[in-house]
Amino acid sequence: MNNLSEILRWAFTAIGAILAIIEPTYPYLFICTIMILADCYTAWSLSKRARKQYPDKVSRDGKKFKSHNFGKVIMTLLKAYALIIMAFMIQQHITDSWPIDLTKVAAGAICFWQLWSILENESSCNGSKWARMLQKILVDKTSRHFDIDLSELKPKEE
Repeated sequence: MNNLSEILRWAFTAIGAILAIIEPTYPYLFICTIMILADCYTAWSLSKRARKQYPDKVSRDGKKFKSHNFGKVIMTLLKAYALIIMAFMIQQHITDSWPIDLTKVAAGAICFWQLWSILENESSCNGSKWARMLQKILVDKTSRHFDIDLSELKPKEE
């Protein structure tokens, strides 16, 4: 019993130390998590729109959230967390004299990347005026994610 209590005490001490070290990164981790989950939601809504617009091209389960996709989300979250924590550690221990906050740069880059993906998701397979304007700049994810050749479906301009 004594060995078990010592192991637990050591484990909780180690976990507490790790959490104390990364505590300043919590706001950045939270913001990036929200952005990544928002990207997931907009990808799901894109699959619903694509299914409605191209029922013969998108499978019935195209709008379902699959475990494979959940694995990708978890990996994206872990990569984002690792990047933010490493940027914080580098800022604290290597580049502490620099006037640039690397944690904010890393979190900002992740948020920008996710916002770009959200805009691509929302403008894809969307006939709204704002979406057509964004489609001139952004990639239409309908063709990439659902293997739909959009050049065949769009009317030819003369």
